[in-house]
Amino acid sequence: MNFSVVFEASARDDLLAAFHWYEARQSGLGEEFLRSVAAVEEALARNPERYPVANAPYRSAKLRKFPYGLHYRIVGDKISILSCLHFRQSPERWPGS
Repeated sequence: MNFSVVFEASARDDLLAAFHWYEARQSGLGEEFLRSVAAVEEALARNPERYPVANAPYRSAKLRKFPYGLHYRIVGDKISILSCLHFRQSPERWPGS
């Protein structure tokens, strides 16, 4: 079974901010960041329970090569991504906090 993955507005805002930050540092790095996000999105669609519970009922999926995690919850056959946060950001911004 494949799950549908939905990026909520807050997560889209987080992704856009991170993309621009990386692109300002080095051209193409923002695109690499988005490819890393897309790889996790594909993994979530196949098996969302593979990532650990971070703050029940929310889970966190770490990105490869970047210090970010997608924070999400499983609702039926849908994955709702609520945020994409840098690991050094305050836990108060995490879903459920």
